[in-house]
Order: sequence, then structure tokens, then C-alpha cells
Amino acid sequence: MTTTSQNQAPGWFHRVFVNRDVFCLWAGQVISQTGSSIFRIALLWLVLELTGSKATAGFIMMLGSLPSLLLGPYSGALVDKLDRRRTMLVSDLGRAGLVMVIPLLFLVGGLVPWVLGLLTFAIASFNTLYLPARDTLVGQLVEPRDRLAANTMIQTSWQYAILLGPPIAAGALIWISQAHLFVLDAASYGVSFLFIYRIGASVGGFRRPRLVEFARVLAGGWADTRAGLKYVSGEPRLRALLLVTAAANFFLMGPAMLGAPIFVKEVLGLGLESFAFVSIATAIGMIASTLLLRRFGRGLANSRLLLWGIILDGLTFVPMLWVGSLPGMFVVMMVHAMAIPLIMVCRTTVIQNIVPTNMQGRVFSLISAAVFGFMSLSTALTGVLAEYLPISYIYAGAGVLAASTGAIGWLLGGFKNLD
Repeated sequence: MTTTSQNQAPGWFHRVFVNRDVFCLWAGQVISQTGSSIFRIALLWLVLELTGSKATAGFIMMLGSLPSLLLGPYSGALVDKLDRRRTMLVSDLGRAGLVMVIPLLFLVGGLVPWVLGLLTFAIASFNTLYLPARDTLVGQLVEPRDRLAANTMIQTSWQYAILLGPPIAAGALIWISQAHLFVLDAASYGVSFLFIYRIGASVGGFRRPRLVEFARVLAGGWADTRAGLKYVSGEPRLRALLLVTAAANFFLMGPAMLGAPIFVKEVLGLGLESFAFVSIATAIGMIASTLLLRRFGRGLANSRLLLWGIILDGLTFVPMLWVGSLPGMFVVMMVHAMAIPLIMVCRTTVIQNIVPTNMQGRVFSLISAAVFGFMSLSTALTGVLAEYLPISYIYAGAGVLAASTGAIGWLLGGFKNLD
């Protein structure tokens, strides 16, 4: 953790934003998640172009989220035993190698939907290690009083990535094919590796285990997984948080992830460049909300901000019923995105504050399972429903149901003690 002179009394801005390790983590996230935003755009559009099937696109998006549901709890147990920094480094290398397979297969004519699905599943499997390691590491890099600010900073990396990724993808398409966009994603993981490598080696949480010790960690992972599940099941606050998170993501994430390209392609009759333009609206909304949260969020109840975020996250999708133009979609998506930081930043801060460090990897992995696992089910269901219902109806219905889960959260006793 960064030390300061006794003659100075730096505020939270200095303590967080001049922390070299936090900056390296943030910079690595901006670059790697910019690549990931390019990956998502390229993957969705490529599948729709290859198959013309919304159900197939939804199924492949499901495979990109399913590892969090199947592997997340075990991965979290490993994160609690292994060095968090080195876990992130290995994950970056694994993701870079797998993403590079896509353009290589394109060159030899072997790029087919089922192969894309398998690669998407494998890439997402590394995410089940990377994300809980990152969220746990943030809590170690700063003092407890600065966690909301640090989490806000890390979340802006995703927002800037969404802002940068779409125009980069649109501009690159002038010179390269859709399949070669994946090369940019692979390169982004390589740069992220270099930034994470610069983080102080002592902050990983654990020393590097020898091969025999590493094997014991793997073998004991299931016992540690059960211990994590037992801990969460005995903690009413975490049970309530997981329940609301799972329900909200089941209703909302399918339309959020799969609905936009379908709406742009079928309702507006536009192309990939317009889809990229809409993605920029999401980034602008999240950045604006994050700046407001960083300015006014200190001292407010994280649990209340979280529930209001879920309610607004749902209700702001209802206006899609009346959208008939690209500017109209841009405005709705921008307003909708302003609710997202309220959920993500506040949820992460709550967990860092109430969960012991040696259990945080498992708890964050269960949150990821609730988010991405139920997102996988939601995207598959959205793809099927979109074959029979207008996507605007799906947006509105899912929005109302998601907002209802936030409202129900106010009635759950566990939320009253989250702060």
C-alpha cells in the first residue's frame, strides 16, 4: 500500500489515484476491457452474419457466461488460496492465446459457430479466476475508507473501454475483416499482462506455492468451495444480496447483451457501425453516473444505492417500446446505463467491507456466478423469445420484472444490515 509523509494529510483522491499499484490495475483493465468490448461486438455480429439465427447467437452468448455458474465457486476457492496478482497474469495469457485461435481458424476456413462457442466458453473460464482475484486485490491495495473511491475508479475502466472499443472496432473494419478484430482483443490482454506485472509482488496475498503445494491447493479446492458455500448460506446479508443479484440478472441481462444488435439490425435496419455507436451511449451514461457517485456517494448507504440502481436499471428499458430511430435508442441506452455503476460499485464495496479477506474470492465468485450464470440463461431465453416476439416487447417486459426484484429487495431483512 502506498505510504505518505507524516507531514502531509492527503485526501482520498491522492491516496487512491496516486497509488501506483491501483493505477497499474486500472490501466490494465482499461486496455484489456477495451479488447473485450471489441470481442463482444465482433462475436455477436459474426454469429448473426454466419447463421442468421438469433437463437444461435443467444446460445453462444450463454456459453460465454456459463463458466461462472459451473466453475465460479471452485475458482473463487482457488483465488482465496493463490496469489491474486499471479492468478490475473496467468488468466491474461490464457485469454490472449485462446482469442488468437479465432482469426487463425478464419484464415484456414475452419471458423464455424460451434467452434466459436467452445472458444467463448474457454475464454470465459479464465474470467472466473480473473474477476474475483481483481476485486479482492482492490481491497488490499487501499485503506478501508478508500474502497468506494478505488472501486469507482476500477469500474471506470470498463466504462472507458466501452467508450473506446466500438469506435476502434468501427474504424478497424475499414482495413480488416470482422474476424481479425479478435487480434486486437488478444493484443489487449498482452498489454494488460504487462501492467499487472508492474503491481507490487507483495500485494498478491500469498507467496508463490511450489508445484506440490499447488497440487494440494487444486485438490483441496472442493473442500474450500463447500466451506465458502456454507459461509454464505449462514450469512443472511449475503443470501439476500445473491438472491436479488441472480433475479435481476436473469430478467435483464439477456435483453441488455443480445437485444441491442437485434434491435439495430431488425428494427432500425442498420449495420455494425450503428451498433458500435449505441455501445458508446452506454459508456457515456456509465461514466457520467460514476463521476456523480464518486462526488456524492461517500457517506450514503451502499445497500440503498444498490437497490435503487436495480430498480432504475429495469425501468429505463421500458421506453424501448417507443424507440424508432438511432438517436432515440442512443438516448435511452445512455440513461439506462447511468444505473449500472450504482449496482456494481456499491455491491463490490459492500462485500469488501463485510467479508473477511480470506473468504472474499469465494464470495466474489458466487456473485459472478449469480451475474454471469444467470446472464447465460437470460441470453439463451432472449434468443429464443426474439424468434417469436418483437425485441422491444422483450425489453419492456424484462425491465419491469427486473425493477420488481429491486423493489422486493427493500423487504428482505438481510439488506437492512449490509452497511
